[in-house]
Amino acid sequence: MPTIESINPPAGMLVRFISDLHYGHERCEAPPPQELAKLLLTDGVGMLVVVGDLAETRKCAWQERGKTLRQDFREECSRRGVQLVEISGNHDPDVPPMLIRFWEGRVVAMHGHALYREVAPWSWEYLRNKKKCRALIASYQDRDDILEARLELSREMCQLTAPILRREGIKNKYLRGFLHCFWPPQRPWNIVWSWLTCASRAERFARRYFPEAETVILGHFHRFGNWKCRRRHILNTGAWFRHATPYYTDMIDGKVIAYRKVFS
Repeated sequence: MPTIESINPPAGMLVRFISDLHYGHERCEAPPPQELAKLLLTDGVGMLVVVGDLAETRKCAWQERGKTLRQDFREECSRRGVQLVEISGNHDPDVPPMLIRFWEGRVVAMHGHALYREVAPWSWEYLRNKKKCRALIASYQDRDDILEARLELSREMCQLTAPILRREGIKNKYLRGFLHCFWPPQRPWNIVWSWLTCASRAERFARRYFPEAETVILGHFHRFGNWKCRRRHILNTGAWFRHATPYYTDMIDGKVIAYRKVFS
């Protein structure tokens, strides 16, 4: 399964980047595929790039619905003549490319979970399976300088453990929600720290693995952001998820022409 691809859109083509729709998930707030297509495939968009987590396709309770909605959206894009490009995220590891170089590598799009060897060190999937996860990470340590190996590690980490749907045995939804967010105590701190350091971590990752990139587009962290780090432009397109905000990035010929909230 290939992990890296290169795409050079035709001159003048409008390319729109989004991420983290999470179709199928109980907390997904993206509209149905037909409505989403009407919302996004406008303004002369020729290519739509979903930077990971288009749908829930890991083995979980939402997998079947996620795959159905993803296929419906693929068909909507095809019907409207818009090229859909999907990048693998930690919730849809069945998508082949994990990183795509656009415009001769001046722009790189990746979901962002490869920034951490643990994929999401704040997640219950990791916190409940540390031993297995750390053993897998250790098996890759001799190849950490190779981008393809780092990406393969991320895909394997995503498939190692099943998503945690809820805290078993706790019937009160408010208590369940509180414990999910704030226990163990390091979990909320890790989440906040990941938000605060997202851009600098992405810049260091780019400097190490694809130093030619001028712009890096991410998802994964569910928090939108637009930063200049050293000489690089780092953009995060947020999420179509409860308590998050979706953004899109528009580019023509490798230059950002718009970075906007989808719902104004």
